[in-house]
Amino acid sequence: MKRTIMDDLIKWKSSPGRKPLVLKGARQVGKTYILEKFGQEYFKKYHYIDLRENKNIGNIFKDTYNPREIIRQLEFVLRIQINITSDLLIFDEIQDCKGAITSLKYFQKDMSGLALIAAGSHLGMTKNEESFPVGKVNFLYMFPMNFEEFLLAADEQTYKQYKNFNIDNPFVLPEVIHNRLLEMMRYYFVTGGLPEVVGKFVSLIKEDEREALNVVRERQKELVEGYNADFSKYSGTVNANHIHNVFESIPAQLSKAFDEEVPKYIFKGVIPNQKGYERISGPLGWLVKGRLCIKSLIASKAEHPLRSYCQENKFKAYLFDMGILNCMLNTPPEAILAESLGSYKGFLAENFVAQELYSYLNTELIAWSEGRSEIEFLISKNEHIIPIEVKSSNRSRKSKSLDVFVSKYKPERAYKLSNQNFGKQEKKKIITLPIYFCGKLV
Repeated sequence: MKRTIMDDLIKWKSSPGRKPLVLKGARQVGKTYILEKFGQEYFKKYHYIDLRENKNIGNIFKDTYNPREIIRQLEFVLRIQINITSDLLIFDEIQDCKGAITSLKYFQKDMSGLALIAAGSHLGMTKNEESFPVGKVNFLYMFPMNFEEFLLAADEQTYKQYKNFNIDNPFVLPEVIHNRLLEMMRYYFVTGGLPEVVGKFVSLIKEDEREALNVVRERQKELVEGYNADFSKYSGTVNANHIHNVFESIPAQLSKAFDEEVPKYIFKGVIPNQKGYERISGPLGWLVKGRLCIKSLIASKAEHPLRSYCQENKFKAYLFDMGILNCMLNTPPEAILAESLGSYKGFLAENFVAQELYSYLNTELIAWSEGRSEIEFLISKNEHIIPIEVKSSNRSRKSKSLDVFVSKYKPERAYKLSNQNFGKQEKKKIITLPIYFCGKLV
């Protein structure tokens, strides 16, 4: 499956000031697959070393940080030859090998010609006591497959129609294409973007839809169990049970959002016998750093700097993957595809937009609340603050909050995302876009 991060890896390979690259991301987002594919396609030879599986290699990093000595011992232990000028060296699960992270500093200093990539679970890296050598490494972040990547894997013809849409010169889509994109978006709500899940879906959907949905859901259940096991393995000083409670609370609270809007996160009852932000800030912060939770702060004003109008204890919380969200809620895939969730489907639309924006922006999201008016997302484009309102309904509804925002702050443009086709209100500068195009806004 093609991933857009490949373009970033190619740029890193050819950059003149290249440093060892650290690829971060949540478990199961496809880091190992993309690095091996990168090695196969863009290097004469690559060497993939799993530092979790090869326990005996750990002694190398205990004995020395000298890059040449590390290479010499790796060649001896693994019976390989590493060309430091033309080969790619991959250290996977680097968080499980003490000293390996520190060694990156010395590779940058004394062996800058070697193409070296380190990868690992963001959960493990969150726990790891070694800090990354500041200024000595490059970073890349990997996310679950976004909707564009999902389309490319699942339906190339529909992907071409999606790709053809220009956000700066939008147009009304033919209804048959619009409906197909909505259908594919609902499939994405079921599968999410974890590559193994998407791969199973793509391989089975043309033969037997019911079997495809069953296999997808079973694999998602296994992955949820895996994430919960990681809480105990990597949580360190943070109580693993508290992390589990906060993780479980996110889909539970999202599902209580009636009609169109997800309310701010509520602390009460998340951790037994404890309440208040200070009690959940540690577990929540751990999940945010581990890329399993997307935090969206709430600004009280839409002025720069937006962050200064936010409070740490007022925010919304979304899950990192749509498929895992619906799996944890045990939402029947058939109900999602049939759009039979009624007024409760609004939180799915909002989580979808959050996941899409986060995959492109790679930072905390920001909502807006002032008086009785609320907007789901604000994004910055140069000096402009752009409001994005999310509506899951197929029907056209008045956007009172968006009207208030436009009247008060006079943005360059404003977007209303819904299941409707493209539309525009010239005087108010409000553009209605199909929700599946939200990734094109950044």
